[in-house]
Amino acid sequence: MADKTNSTRSTPLPYRSAYGTYQHRWIQESTCVSSAVIRYGDVVQFDGNVATANFRVRKSSTMANVPNVLSTNVFLGIAVGIPSDPASTVTATAPGSTDQGRMVQICLATGDTEFMFPTKSSAVTSSLVGQQRAIGYDSTLGMFYCDVANSTAGDATLVITDILEPGTDANNPVIVKFLSTAVSRLLRA
Repeated sequence: MADKTNSTRSTPLPYRSAYGTYQHRWIQESTCVSSAVIRYGDVVQFDGNVATANFRVRKSSTMANVPNVLSTNVFLGIAVGIPSDPASTVTATAPGSTDQGRMVQICLATGDTEFMFPTKSSAVTSSLVGQQRAIGYDSTLGMFYCDVANSTAGDATLVITDILEPGTDANNPVIVKFLSTAVSRLLRA
């Protein structure tokens, strides 16, 4: 195989489920996020910064410990649709205080769902299977990725379950599950 080139279209996506189908849920987008527009493939979480609307979702924080995505809140899954307005206008813009009904389709990070994540590595080998790694964010490309180079235990949010194309080619994707301690209690219950 040849090297992969990451681009703005390189995103995490659902890969397989133990039961043959993914659990999707439409959840209301947070109205308190002004610039972090949710796009397909974004890692999302409940908005724990707003006590009155913490049931809404927002794009996971990409500022803490850049490039690794660390959060005081826990992950919910991957956005598999852009926010849509029930009034039938579909946009990819930031929500305003009047947008009370924008919904986002999420593929939930349940224990039986695996995701394919892009990497930014010169080599993805089979020795990574079973290893815990962090989620990274590339602000230039606007993409979340599995940071296979980071082995810091405190940053770990993913466990690598499979390698599709092991070898020395750059940017080969990995198959991962979210660690149970890194996902919302809603998914662990």
